[in-house]
Amino acid sequence: MLVTIIVIAVAAALVGVLVLVGLRAANLGKALEAAEHKIESLQGEVRALHGKNAALKDESDQKDNWLDNLDKDVTHLRSELDKRPIQKRKSYRILTLGMKATGKTSLTLKWSNPLVDLGTIEGTKIERYERSVSHVREKDTLVEHVFEVHDWGGEHIVDALQELMVEEIHGLLVVVDLGGREATQVEMGRVSEQLQEFQPQALRYFFGPKTLASCKSVVLFINKSDLIAGTPTQVEEEAKRLYQPLIDSLMKYANQIDVRVFVGSANYGHSTHLLFSHFVEKILPKNAYDPQLLQRMKSDFGQVRALPSAAQAMQLPPVSSGTPAPPVAAPVAAAPPVAPSFGPPPGRVAPSSGLRPQIPHFGNGTASIGDTAPLLHRTAPLYQKA
Repeated sequence: MLVTIIVIAVAAALVGVLVLVGLRAANLGKALEAAEHKIESLQGEVRALHGKNAALKDESDQKDNWLDNLDKDVTHLRSELDKRPIQKRKSYRILTLGMKATGKTSLTLKWSNPLVDLGTIEGTKIERYERSVSHVREKDTLVEHVFEVHDWGGEHIVDALQELMVEEIHGLLVVVDLGGREATQVEMGRVSEQLQEFQPQALRYFFGPKTLASCKSVVLFINKSDLIAGTPTQVEEEAKRLYQPLIDSLMKYANQIDVRVFVGSANYGHSTHLLFSHFVEKILPKNAYDPQLLQRMKSDFGQVRALPSAAQAMQLPPVSSGTPAPPVAAPVAAAPPVAPSFGPPPGRVAPSSGLRPQIPHFGNGTASIGDTAPLLHRTAPLYQKA
């Protein structure tokens, strides 16, 4: 009996132990299953990290390649820069003088900045323009030659001395006109006012030792020639006659400095293209010419009569107050000349009322050296009072 009880007790104990072992095994199985899931998740993260690492390595390799290429480019560019010449700039100053409303700003911009819209011009006290003239290589140096144009807009001309003539001037452009704003005919009062402004006493200040030492050329431009009716020669002679006192005053310095006279119109572009070539010829050293500049000058003088040189064509001989310069026969050009225009272009109405087109003539074909008329493009008719 006792043995039976002991056996039952032992059996019960074994059953309890088995139950506990089973429960423990179940818990361990769940823990193992969870551990397996976690291991799979971690393995996925490891694979993702491996992928990111591979991508970063590829990116790093690509950047290394870029840096290598950039280093090669920098090395190449440095070698090219070492081969390029040193850039240098040479400026030549041109001073434009004239009373208000003479059209000097329009005239200046016509040749210093041909693309400018003249309708946007406003009067200023002082304006400065630059125009690159040529680029010439001198050994290992590339020299840029620049015209630096100072446009004086002051009321009184002598005031320009204090502000503009501190530095040396290579060219002087004096602009006068034949009539004020909206003029339809020559205004003698306007001419007299400008003659008074440029009287000999005032000119003496401009032609001091410093100016004579640096200035290569002085140009008198008689503007608004379209206010005079007649043939080119008649317009030329009449405009010069009106400003003969000023011409005489300027010609007193002709032995010391080049003096030229142009007659034209800034609004219509008559004679303005010659200013650039003239200043180039007189101011720029001959070794500063480049092919583009030579082509431009060839174009400007393409319709000029066959004189020995452009300089001789534009040279104004000394004029005395009482005796006019004798005419000099101009050599015959290859093609017969067509009359230039001092009035509006074809198809436009002349500013003066009562004008009708007329084809002018040059008489016996002679012209004074220094006349503007033979130098102009011969494309449009003149205008004569009806």
